[in-house]
Amino acid sequence: MKAQINGIAMHYDVAGDTANPAVVLHHPLATNLSFWDELTAALVPTHRVIRFDARGHGQTDAPVGTYDFDTLAKDAVALLDHVGVRRAAFVGLSMGGMVGQFLGLHHASRFSCLALVSTSSRIPEEVRHMWGDRVAVARAQGMGSQVEPCIQRWVAAKARETRPDLVARFTAMIETTPLEGYAGWCGAIRTLDNTAKLNAITLPTLVVVGEEDPATPVAASQAIHTNIPSSKLVIMPGVSHMLSSENPAGFHAHILPFLAAHRTV
Repeated sequence: MKAQINGIAMHYDVAGDTANPAVVLHHPLATNLSFWDELTAALVPTHRVIRFDARGHGQTDAPVGTYDFDTLAKDAVALLDHVGVRRAAFVGLSMGGMVGQFLGLHHASRFSCLALVSTSSRIPEEVRHMWGDRVAVARAQGMGSQVEPCIQRWVAAKARETRPDLVARFTAMIETTPLEGYAGWCGAIRTLDNTAKLNAITLPTLVVVGEEDPATPVAASQAIHTNIPSSKLVIMPGVSHMLSSENPAGFHAHILPFLAAHRTV
């Protein structure tokens, strides 16, 4: 489905009974809503699942220029308005988890709980340049140039060797991500600095991270957990950044009970 959402044409999908509690799924950088196929299948019996191609990704418009998290958070809220959902749970991975922090800080009344997965609340000053560097390489060489470094960060070594299907799936997503969308998000992520603000989040929050994640390491999730009152931290062993795809069953074992405990009304 497509609709005009917060000033852009957004591609989205809604599955499940309208009588069920709603949950919004936000995918990571250089992927699309199909990233959540496994979790959607697990949730449909009990939830109304709302997922979308984020601004600049998949079949959603990719405006030129640096994006900002206020707008990116409003994209999710405006989609809720469009589909007629007053309140939903939220699950976001990587950049999706960054959006989740802004939703918890500025749009808490629209959400029942947050699952912040494989994410960070701050990009240190000394590494901010790498986001611009990635965009420069992508502009010069195309999005295919991002495949190898992304896969190295996203997928644990064992899975890279034994899961060619997973590597191929992510490769296709990266290669088909609009360059301007990738650049716009990298510009937003580059200046992320939320850690000191997180104590204002009062929604029930689950923080999940892969033990082998080099992109948003365990320490980044520990900082989020420390600063969000009453949050819960889960460290999944043997997986990296895209833990929900590497080990869906293990991920679902944490996410499904959390969502069940904080069902919207």
